[in-house]
Amino acid sequence: MRYAVFDLGSNSIKFLAAETRAGHLRVLREESIGTRLAEHLIDTCELRPEAIARTLDALRKLRSYATELGVEHFRAVATSAVRDSRNRRAFLKAAKEVLGFPVRLLSGTEEASTIFTGVTADHHWRGRDVFILDIGGGSAEWVQGHHGKMERRISLPLGAVRLRERFLHAYPVVPDTAALLVETICAQISPPLAHYSLGDRRLVGTGGTITCLVAIEKGLDEFDPHKIDHASLTLAQVRALMDRFTGLTLHKLRAIPGLPAKRADLIIPGTAVVLATMEFLGAKRLYVSTRGLRYGVLTALMRETESNRMLPGRANLL
Repeated sequence: MRYAVFDLGSNSIKFLAAETRAGHLRVLREESIGTRLAEHLIDTCELRPEAIARTLDALRKLRSYATELGVEHFRAVATSAVRDSRNRRAFLKAAKEVLGFPVRLLSGTEEASTIFTGVTADHHWRGRDVFILDIGGGSAEWVQGHHGKMERRISLPLGAVRLRERFLHAYPVVPDTAALLVETICAQISPPLAHYSLGDRRLVGTGGTITCLVAIEKGLDEFDPHKIDHASLTLAQVRALMDRFTGLTLHKLRAIPGLPAKRADLIIPGTAVVLATMEFLGAKRLYVSTRGLRYGVLTALMRETESNRMLPGRANLL
């Protein structure tokens, strides 16, 4: 059976197509298209027409990929930008018309749970003690787990796009401003994470910021998930990367190997969330997972399809 997942995020639309055969999962195609859906959302509380148009265009292209692959089962989810917007109903209606099936709007806690499912579906992390940090465009999620079971979860409006628009109004960003941003984020996460603890857990990071940090550290000219998945960065390395980013113009940031031009203005606020989290938890090392929300959605879709496939009259748009 073939599956397709559409993740309508605040900064990009991610697409994952996979098939199961003889009990094995094979990824057929993965795509990420930057649409900056959350652009200026903090000012207007509405999704801008230009951002909606970019997103719907991306969905049309990705939906055509699913058709070409002969996908049988679909699921689409929307997260922070959509749930925080006043015009979300109109957007979801338009997205449904493009895709041919409804988009599920996830709450922050549902998003955190789904990210945990996606990361721990990987045999490398299955059953292990992990503390997951996911940094999106509109929100960030922290999930504490023990022996493969989720213990605590939280979602906060501290995504890279949102932070960029709130705090960074000009480039280059001087070191003092970057340090103040880290301090501000640490102050904002301290109360809600007061009862969370890293302990002996591995800190596992997902999301574009974190995979970019590894790509930059390794000097990768092109994104290679095989060289990024399960890699790690020390706290000292993350600090050194932040020092490298500060003082650079956007033009110079875009020239850094491993940093896509479309993410250049987000790397400093995203890295600030990583540093604030590591410092708050006392983490010396961050491990990386390329499996986040979309893999959690895929896992749930596969489980539901398998449990219902023998029942008559079930639709494929689970």
